[in-house]
Amino acid sequence: MKTRINLLALLCCVGLLGLPAPSLGRATVPPPDVASYDITATYDPETHTLTGQQTAVYHNRTAAPIPNLVFHLYLNAFRNTETLWMRESDMGMRGYGFDPNAPGWTRIDQLSLADGTVLTVKALDDDETLVEVTLPQPVAPGESISVDIAFTAQFPKVFARTGWADSGDFIFGGQWFPKFGVWESGAWNAYPFHANSEFYADFGRYDVALTLPQDWIVAATSTATSGVVANSDGTATHTFVAEHVIDFVWSASPEFREMTREVEGVDVRVVYYPRQRAMARRALEATTGALPLYNAWFGTYGKGLYPQLTVVIVPPDAGGAGGMEYPTLFTVGALGGPMPACLRLIEVETVHELGHQWFQSVVATNEAEEPWLDEGFTDYATVRATNALYDGNLVDCAGWTFSYLAMHRMQYVMFPDTPMAGAAWDFDSMQYGIATYSKPLLALITVERTVGETAMQQFLSTYFDRYAFAHPRAEDLRAVMEEILDAEVAAWFFDQLVHDDGVLDAHVVAIDAEQATLERDGDLCIPTTVRVTHDGRHTPETIAWSCDQPTLTIDGAPRMVEIDPNGAIVLDQDLANNRLRRAPDPVTGLGILVRGLRFWQDFLWGGAVW
Repeated sequence: MKTRINLLALLCCVGLLGLPAPSLGRATVPPPDVASYDITATYDPETHTLTGQQTAVYHNRTAAPIPNLVFHLYLNAFRNTETLWMRESDMGMRGYGFDPNAPGWTRIDQLSLADGTVLTVKALDDDETLVEVTLPQPVAPGESISVDIAFTAQFPKVFARTGWADSGDFIFGGQWFPKFGVWESGAWNAYPFHANSEFYADFGRYDVALTLPQDWIVAATSTATSGVVANSDGTATHTFVAEHVIDFVWSASPEFREMTREVEGVDVRVVYYPRQRAMARRALEATTGALPLYNAWFGTYGKGLYPQLTVVIVPPDAGGAGGMEYPTLFTVGALGGPMPACLRLIEVETVHELGHQWFQSVVATNEAEEPWLDEGFTDYATVRATNALYDGNLVDCAGWTFSYLAMHRMQYVMFPDTPMAGAAWDFDSMQYGIATYSKPLLALITVERTVGETAMQQFLSTYFDRYAFAHPRAEDLRAVMEEILDAEVAAWFFDQLVHDDGVLDAHVVAIDAEQATLERDGDLCIPTTVRVTHDGRHTPETIAWSCDQPTLTIDGAPRMVEIDPNGAIVLDQDLANNRLRRAPDPVTGLGILVRGLRFWQDFLWGGAVW
């Protein structure tokens, strides 16, 4: 459940509000800090434990006073096999299992105000993935509050985006520190950690100092040049500054190597294990190939505020940390280790995670309440990038090709009546994949092919520009779609696909010497066209098929009809029945046979004229 603080009960416990809040406004570049952290931490690779001290500052930029603070302690989802996260996931994620002998957890050792006043921390769920701190007095609008937190984090063996691997020589620090919820519309938007759910956070500044063994190389979220100081005890302290970001992650290993390249003013860095050099090179090529495309389609990476980008290739036994996005850093390796070049799984994983730098890291939608908004747009970007870079192919081996778009169509047609709207935990794993990835991807491709690339380009760039460094909701996206495209497109997209379970199978029922009959099955309707061929002497005609015609009859002895001849509606459940040619009548068929026999007679017995 979601925790929300109702202003009518300032001194009462956390409660629920049913509807999502509207967007908190449009883009401000650079954005004002809301949630900022100054963290000093030491990691022990022998025990996989981190001890930290953080000063966390929350700026109240709303019109409602804040009576308490709510923090996420995400690692507590992995402290045993009985947590909500573990029950929902059956202790597995993306093919990787949880090791109950190597759990993870976060503990707040002390939390106090800047004046030293110690505050009481109260768990809001059984697993303590969400905790509350009641304040002596509310934080007024326009004011801020600073708290000092001493904490300890035990990392699990790599699982679900975080943890250690390679006998302790690799660590990926995700969801590792006590993190504010989001205060909006007079309430805290924060939930217990669910298995399907990802994250939602405010923008702010991170000043982080990490101490590790001296020979370890560190990669982290950063928007400035990092520093490192060697300590007399054989450790080194790495310092990072990240501004205008919604999260901070880091990864480290004594085995890391790196390769770099500059593209369109961005310093791209790939870190990898020595035996992964070929994989790293492929990820670097994909990143530097797709980044200029995304800049052109959506807007400049980080709106020009992020001068660098890091790609972490996770080692083979750390696949559970692969395939994940964070501001200025993403990971690759969820799909396994090295593979033939004709299998472009590395490239597709790379361009997908890169796309999240636009949709979620900058256009910071709520991944818990509306997961389709970031994953759908990112997978749409992935299809466009694979089309531009790899002819659309996920596989291109020995003459056999299979596209990323086709893969998602296969998934979609399993349960096409799954609405896109819904919180992450409203879906089982299969439905989540369809509602969050496949269906929105296919819906956006359909929009693009319906309105044309020029209009789609304007829509995408307007949405990104308007809501960069903001928290838009689905209704904000709809408003942009209505403004840039039109209300009819927004209506079928949102009313029939986002919020409803409409499906579509447009097909040719029959065609004979007099007419053709076409029908639509299902509640979904997207206006389309039909191409009609009457004979070989005249140009085919194109006629409109509107939504007020569930059945369309075409007279005039058509020879062939093709529904949606440009292939715009990739949501159609069965594309094979969209086209039908009239069979020749017996007399015509006899004439074709006679002409065929005459040709072969002339050819075989020397009668052909060359």
